[in-house]
Amino acid sequence: MLTAIIQARMGSNRLPGKVMKEIEGKPLLFYVIKQTLSSKFINRVIISTSIAPEDKKIVDFCKENGIDYYRGSVNDVLDRFYESAKKFSCDPIIRISADSPLIDPNVIDRVLKKFLDNPYDYVSNNVEKNQGGWKESTCNFPLGTVVEVTTFKALEIAWKQSNNSFEREHVFPYIQSHPKLFNISNIKSKKNLSNMRITVDKKNDLKFVKEIYKRISKKNKFITIEDIEKIISKEPLLLEINKDGHITNQYKKFLLMKEQKKNNV
Repeated sequence: MLTAIIQARMGSNRLPGKVMKEIEGKPLLFYVIKQTLSSKFINRVIISTSIAPEDKKIVDFCKENGIDYYRGSVNDVLDRFYESAKKFSCDPIIRISADSPLIDPNVIDRVLKKFLDNPYDYVSNNVEKNQGGWKESTCNFPLGTVVEVTTFKALEIAWKQSNNSFEREHVFPYIQSHPKLFNISNIKSKKNLSNMRITVDKKNDLKFVKEIYKRISKKNKFITIEDIEKIISKEPLLLEINKDGHITNQYKKFLLMKEQKKNNV
């Protein structure tokens, strides 16, 4: 079985402290962990956080729940990630972001299966081949479903060779931009769902995720993209909550109509 490293910090500019914001009485990070551990391949998670004072809240959460963690550089995330993997002997390296409380275990498994069944150095669902190089792409998946897998050897090369702030902050750009040095591949969604935001980057993203969790049966062990699609098919205006980062007038009218209907019952 494998270990996933979840990258988590309190210091988000657009939504400070987002990883500990509550959804149904639990912190957002709880759901990222739960969804990740629902993978068929993963049986342990490690939280990679920073030495910033505000990140003590994440450390306290880890201690209370028996979760391994590593505290490292605030800005050099590549170094923090490398040291996390080194400390806990992770190989391959599985990277999940802490702003993905609806990360689909089936997507995690698809990425991992492709990596494990082939001699790749790096596989993800957020890059696509374009004019001989690998460029950033949603690969038709909803925003908030990124899974990246690499070998420890490839990560170590990136750690040693990356020399600009962008590569150090985002962990894998060095690998992605050197296709002659690394054997890279990806997976794509058959359906184009890139218009769906299930990441939590802003206040309205959190509102959207809360609305999804309200509609999920407590019997569900985990949530899939298909589950979310079923909810959206019944209530398509839910997508208006975080469309373009703000609540649209159309959704406001929808909420008003619901409230009026409720009051008239």
